[in-house]
Amino acid sequence: MLKSILSVGLVFFCSTTVFSQDKNSITVAFYNCENFFDTKDDPEKDDNEFLPNAPMKWDETRYKNKMEKVAQVLDSSVAGSGLPAIAGLVEIENKEVLEDLVSKTQFKNGKYGVLCTTGMDDRSIDVGLIYDQAIFTLVKSEELNVTNSKLGDYKTRNILFVTLKATNGDVIYVFVNHWPSRRDGELESEPKRLYAAQVLKNKITELQKKDSKAKVIVMGDFNDHPDNNSILNTLKASDKPKAKTDLYNAYYTLDKNKQGTHYFNNIWRCLDQIIVSQGFITAKKGYKFNPKNAFILRKDFVLFKNKKTGEEKPNRTYGAENKYYNGYSDHLSIYITLD
Repeated sequence: MLKSILSVGLVFFCSTTVFSQDKNSITVAFYNCENFFDTKDDPEKDDNEFLPNAPMKWDETRYKNKMEKVAQVLDSSVAGSGLPAIAGLVEIENKEVLEDLVSKTQFKNGKYGVLCTTGMDDRSIDVGLIYDQAIFTLVKSEELNVTNSKLGDYKTRNILFVTLKATNGDVIYVFVNHWPSRRDGELESEPKRLYAAQVLKNKITELQKKDSKAKVIVMGDFNDHPDNNSILNTLKASDKPKAKTDLYNAYYTLDKNKQGTHYFNNIWRCLDQIIVSQGFITAKKGYKFNPKNAFILRKDFVLFKNKKTGEEKPNRTYGAENKYYNGYSDHLSIYITLD
């Protein structure tokens, strides 16, 4: 502030697991990394905050710490049984930081493919995906532009759309999202998220017209909650889908039960969600999703606890006035398992 992709609530602890996941059960994870920048100046991007000589003092040591913490969170989502098969990440600067992630942390013990968007976001952040090449082959990747010039002069992240084919024959369509923020106000910015939701819904409808049982995974920081119009009414994602083409959102239930991934105004809510098509729930073969297998990674190490009040909130990398906490992120990660 994009096991298998459906695992949205990652379990975060330091692990050196090097084993691949059992291909019969995989974890899908998602994580808003909070400003996962490298230390190099990109003249085509506004990355000046995150440079060694900037007020943030973003040097190689801090970059390495960030990389290791992102890896730790993703590793923890699988709880010791291997690394995630698919992981969507947002608030990343470029493809290079993901390449460092999979080559310089415990992910190097596997063989991971890396994908990243090339959008023109005002904050120079993009969305990306890493996937286990022992389980999945890349069929196709593309970007969906969700900036609407009719809604004002703004630029936002593209949606990353990836088609993967698993070793069991499943074709899985993955969408990694980071929708426009609420910085200008929730109601004022809502039309931008509604537009992003409609672009996404149109693409999913296109897939379902070709295959009514298409297996679709939608993950991201939507900057909206499960009961907001963009997700509930435009995307048609809920915990009780009606039509066959409606999507299943297990995070609707978690959010309703006051579990969340983001803390604002003393309230936990789910801005981060993993949503699946009903093709995963009704599947007779291949990967299947049980709605009970959706999680939020809520461990002590990713939380800051106020010793006086007992209040807990995400353990951030930076606080007010650029104070460096060496934390993780202002969001908690999520994950799902597919059997």
